[in-house]
Amino acid sequence: MNKHAPLPIGAAVLVAAALATAAPAGAQNWTVSGQTAGLTVGGSFTGLSLTCVTRGRVELAFSGFPAHLPTGGAYTVPVSVDGTAFLFEAQARDGGSRDFSNLVHAAPMAELTTLLDALAQGRAAEVSSPAGRYVVPLAGSGRAVETFRQRCG
Repeated sequence: MNKHAPLPIGAAVLVAAALATAAPAGAQNWTVSGQTAGLTVGGSFTGLSLTCVTRGRVELAFSGFPAHLPTGGAYTVPVSVDGTAFLFEAQARDGGSRDFSNLVHAAPMAELTTLLDALAQGRAAEVSSPAGRYVVPLAGSGRAVETFRQRCG
């Protein structure tokens, strides 16, 4: 279990605002670049992304929230897609800044089939991080997830 106290819920509002206003609406979409698929804002992956690390092995990353978590710390990350909840054990990684961390769950792609189906068909995903909750829009995720499956499967 997470022994670290969560940050104030106000941090979740900051994340949601950053995801919604960081770039013009046309610059926020689901895309695939190389072996990574996910939401991009202004050309950078943020919120939720999938990376094929080896054939059939995926890293599910949660990022873009303002919190510096101890590298290697273990956290439970709930993700709800249109009302269906998924729980992931994730490890904190450096987010490239002392103010940001990434949480990463590594798994065989077969373990993520139900989540991938939900992401491809859903309207929105709500991620609960130690910094609070944020919503990831899923417009365009169907094509991105299908391309990702073909490249990684």
